[in-house]
Amino acid sequence: MDELGFEGIPLPQPAVAPAPGPAAGPEVLDTVVTPEAVAPEAVAPEAVPALTARLAGRLQRTHAHVLAAHQAVIAWQLARAARPTAHSPAPTPPRPVDPVAAILHAAARAFRAEGAGLYPGGAVLTWLDEAPELPDGAPRVERTGEEWRLGDRERTFAVLAPHGPQESWPEPPAPRFPPDPRPLARATATRLTAADLDALAAGDIARVLGAAFDQSGLPAAALPAPWPVPLLDTVTFADPRGGRNGQGLLLATTRLPDHAEEAWPHCFAAALELLRVHTFHQGLHLCLPGARATLPVRRPVLVDVRDAPAPPGAELRLEAEITATGMLPRPYATADCRVTVAGRPLARLRDVGVVLKEGPGQDALDPARPGLRTSVTGKRVIADELHTAIFAEGDLGTVPLPGSTTRVTGRVRPRLPRGDFRMLDRVVDGHGEWDAYRPGSWGLAEYDVPADPWYVRESGGTMPQLALMETALQAAGLFSGMLGVAGAYPDGHLSCRNLDGRARLLRHVDTPGTTVEQHVTLRSHSPLPGGVMHRYDFRLRAGGEPFYEGEAVHGFFTPELLAEQQGLDGGTYRPPWLERHPPAPADVRRLDPRRDLRPGRGRLALLEDVTLVPGGGDHGAGYVLCDKPVRRDDWFFHHHFFQDPVMPGSAGVQMLYQAVHAYALHTGLLDHLVHPRAHIAVGEELHWSYRGQILREHRRVRGEAHIREVRREDGRVLLFADGSVWRDDLRIYQVDNIAADIRGEAA
Repeated sequence: MDELGFEGIPLPQPAVAPAPGPAAGPEVLDTVVTPEAVAPEAVAPEAVPALTARLAGRLQRTHAHVLAAHQAVIAWQLARAARPTAHSPAPTPPRPVDPVAAILHAAARAFRAEGAGLYPGGAVLTWLDEAPELPDGAPRVERTGEEWRLGDRERTFAVLAPHGPQESWPEPPAPRFPPDPRPLARATATRLTAADLDALAAGDIARVLGAAFDQSGLPAAALPAPWPVPLLDTVTFADPRGGRNGQGLLLATTRLPDHAEEAWPHCFAAALELLRVHTFHQGLHLCLPGARATLPVRRPVLVDVRDAPAPPGAELRLEAEITATGMLPRPYATADCRVTVAGRPLARLRDVGVVLKEGPGQDALDPARPGLRTSVTGKRVIADELHTAIFAEGDLGTVPLPGSTTRVTGRVRPRLPRGDFRMLDRVVDGHGEWDAYRPGSWGLAEYDVPADPWYVRESGGTMPQLALMETALQAAGLFSGMLGVAGAYPDGHLSCRNLDGRARLLRHVDTPGTTVEQHVTLRSHSPLPGGVMHRYDFRLRAGGEPFYEGEAVHGFFTPELLAEQQGLDGGTYRPPWLERHPPAPADVRRLDPRRDLRPGRGRLALLEDVTLVPGGGDHGAGYVLCDKPVRRDDWFFHHHFFQDPVMPGSAGVQMLYQAVHAYALHTGLLDHLVHPRAHIAVGEELHWSYRGQILREHRRVRGEAHIREVRREDGRVLLFADGSVWRDDLRIYQVDNIAADIRGEAA
């Protein structure tokens, strides 16, 4: 080290009043000291008392200044040691103490005063009201029988009740298909230090988590509320798909306060803070003005304390498995949390949770409020992720319809799909007048494609036609609702069904981890007795450039009109080709595709019983028939749609693509390719028509594909086919120009 210096903002000069001293004598603290000034001088004996008084006054004032400066430096050093930051030690506004921790520590003191700890086997903690920002005086702790009631002078905030060692706790089954992580913004940080947590608590969120969290330009009231003083020292986002439920695994460290008489209050408060950090890391606060983390009300939490010793100041380690994350009625997260000290179990918390809410006096759904979220181009959106979640499965009455005073009471309404099948996040812009339906009206929406979307993982690593169709068609259906269909037939049921469409892939795009823009234009509006039909053009863009476009027709039907659908053949039974042209047994091959997951697995395992006829079909180039039962618990019924379950037509189209893929895999067409993968052929236009629906009460679905052409090129094989889908004995889908581009790894 060549020199000792200081980088940053200089310490402020402390304002210290002069120490008391003799009135006589000049002030010399600012005088330049010279050799002459300190040279000995002759002093008369009678002047000694006056000289002594002057020297004493100078020493007192010098000592006061030095002491004040020393105290300022010590205070700065202590602050740096407690929470190191990259900033100067300029004074900051004090943050509130965590009221939850304060209330629970008061409860622990009351238990200790009675000579007892928490109940054997743990306790059930249920919050009846939000803990106040600043409790009015000391929290009130009262015992009523075996319960403890925690509150202030006027309200009871929480109740602690015993949970016996032999009592069970509800154990929801792990989801069959864990939902994909779906953050509202993609964070760049996977581990947070104490300094990062301090910055988050102070509102400097974008600096810690990345530019996607930037909320500059919003009024101060719309920014997140300050957090209490952080309790955690580190947070690690270990695995976004970790934990028993596959919804996330978080790790954290904290230290037990020196004043803590019991460990469990700090464990609970630290677990809440960990969930608050998680919800902000997921960006769930970005659609709420003045976002603040609160406790779920009337949701019991099991607090199970073990007997591991935890002395004051001990480091505690938290491991939280996220059990649920959602948006409704407001963004929330729940988790099961384990706490250890020195490697030994200390506490277990079950079903602990946080809910994010707007700031006092603010409403996230107020149509007069400017949008909080921005589009990929930086434009403020007109409907954000909270709105689209409501459009999928929330209370539609909470979202005012633009330009309409109609009150909708019908239970079944046109909706977006929900969960992982919703492929639309925000509405960016649009042009159209409520209930006018003028051709040329248009809308623009956005979909943040997950970094590792389920439909790519379960489709052999390539983008399936199902996902592209849904990304385009969902935007069209929502735009019709915003133009006025949402208010049509307000007292009855109204269902949205796609009827016809055509689509063309313009170029292959690696969309995972990007934002897709969804542009739709209304081309025609056709009122019907008991319904409405809309025709649209659609276009999907990535990076500002189109990659998928086409046309679609949606119908919005009352139950009476929907019941009139009679299939594609006027209600008569037109059997599959294989029934009409039974081939010789030697020409038929039967497959169990459940042993070959290359066409699709998981939710996209759409094939079960497959029959291949090489050289068969309408064109003599090959034929495939697939047959599967309809099960009441088929995954798509839960997602498509809320209160109106129906198999999506795109799933039937995808089944036919998989049938063509299976035909190619098991007839030798791909034997020369290394690890062949099926892609959608670029430039080929797919056509479809639907004239019926598949519901839970139906028995089976069959699909056939007639191979029309097989084209072999260097490193790939192109197959072209036409197909149909049956619901029981009614042909309801016709799909033409199924074009599969199957390539080997070397291509």
